[in-house]
Amino acid sequence: MTQYTYIDSPQALEKLCASFSEKGTDCVAMDFEEESNLHVYGEHLCLVQLWDGSEYYLLDALVLGRSQEGRDALKAFLEGPLTKIMFDCSSDSAIARKSLGIALKNVYDIRLIARALGFDGNLSALTERNLGIPAPAGGDKKKYQKANWMKRPLPEDQLAYALDDVKYLFSLKESLDKEARQKLPLSVRRRLETEMKRCALPKHKDRPGWEKICNYRTLPYRQKVYLRHFFTARDNLARRADVPATFILDKHLVVAMAKSGTWEGILEGSALKYRDAFENARLAAEKELCLKSS
Repeated sequence: MTQYTYIDSPQALEKLCASFSEKGTDCVAMDFEEESNLHVYGEHLCLVQLWDGSEYYLLDALVLGRSQEGRDALKAFLEGPLTKIMFDCSSDSAIARKSLGIALKNVYDIRLIARALGFDGNLSALTERNLGIPAPAGGDKKKYQKANWMKRPLPEDQLAYALDDVKYLFSLKESLDKEARQKLPLSVRRRLETEMKRCALPKHKDRPGWEKICNYRTLPYRQKVYLRHFFTARDNLARRADVPATFILDKHLVVAMAKSGTWEGILEGSALKYRDAFENARLAAEKELCLKSS
């Protein structure tokens, strides 16, 4: 097992940041592990993996995020001037923004360079392409992607998997930068520099969940209203039970209710215990539609 320092208090994180400053460390490799409605309700940043070229660090973002002091320490680090080498920071930046209100800054996303060079695969494939290190077995990766990163303490095999994602980022950056200088014209490299400065920014305004299902924009206005109310009712039920929303009701049934304007004839079996919540949602949708038409 790779040796690492585990950090789960704001004081320890502040001490780490101070040590980076004292040593003149200006760049780290970084990756996240998260929970996104797989085991519990909502999206949560669970773990931040770091590699400074000589030592590994694991920041327990789940524990740190439970206190204002811990969130402030995470924010100071993730928004601070230290360059963070990442691979495809888009989902990671979104989870930090949505779960903790943190806007990642000073990210160096090596996927931007890889794509400019014509490569559009994942990190394992890029590591094999540029460093000659074979990709791990696909089953193992899927196992850990679906693992529960919310439980504490985390098993050592999950921590080892997490650390592997930052292990080669420095080497990949060096390899890709060299390849870019050899193969890409100056104009393209300058464009990449500009893109790098905004790679962690959201590309689009965050949309509510109901707008992300069933070709929402193509639905008639009436169905959109029902969908919003039924979706919100399901979300509230999931939040109270602290379970993924799909544990309450599959989204295709939410869409079916929106299209028919009622839960009757659609809810069945154990889902019928939620009929009062969805009936209230139906009545709220009807009220909104009546007000709109009056």
